Amino acid sequence: MEQQKIKKRDVTYMLINILCPFVIFAVCILISALVEDKNVVSVATGVAMVAFFGGIVWLVIGTDTIYKKQAQKRMAELDAAGFTRNHTFTADGCTVAVDVVQGNIAMVFKWNPFQYSMVPASRVTKMWVDDGKTMGGTSRVSFLFVVDDVKVRVNTFTSNKVWSMKSDYVLEAISKADMMIESLKAAYNTAQARTQAGA
Repeated sequence: MEQQKIKKRDVTYMLINILCPFVIFAVCILISALVEDKNVVSVATGVAMVAFFGGIVWLVIGTDTIYKKQAQKRMAELDAAGFTRNHTFTADGCTVAVDVVQGNIAMVFKWNPFQYSMVPASRVTKMWVDDGKTMGGTSRVSFLFVVDDVKVRVNTFTSNKVWSMKSDYVLEAISKADMMIESLKAAYNTAQARTQAGA
C-alpha cells in the first residue's frame, strides 16, 4: 500500500463548505439593496436568509454527515487493500485505524474526508494520553500522537461541563485512550522491527 503524508485539511473543501452559503447570502443582500423591483427584492432576501441559516445548519450537520459516510468508505478501501484494522476509533473530527500486524496507522479527517492518510507507525515521534485533569475534574479526555511533526488529537470524551475523574464516563474514556496508545505502541514496535529486518 502506498504511504502518504498527513493532510488534515483540504483547503478547497473547507472553503466550499464554509464560504459558499455566505457568498450566496452576500450576493442576495447586494441584489436586494440595488434592485428596485419589490418582487426581486423579496426573493433575494428570502434566498439570503435561507443561505445564511442553511449554511449554519450545513456546517453543524452536513459536514459531519459527509465525514462519517466518507470515513466508512475510506476504511473499506483500506480493508480491501489489505490493511488489518486491529483497532479503529472514530471521534468528532478524526478516525484512526491501527494495523499492528503490518505496523501502519491510517487516518481520515473531517476536513479532508475524501482521502485517507496512511503511514508506518515508525514515523510517530510521540504518543500520549491527555486526561484533561483540572482541580475539579475533566471535560475532555484524548489520546494524541505526533507523526511527521503533525499533532493528531482524538477525543475519547468531551463535555460542556466538568466531570469527576472517578466518573464512569471519564474512566471509560481514559481506558479507551490507553487502549489506543497501546495499539499505537504495538504498531510502532512492529514497524521498527520490519525496518530493522529490511536493513
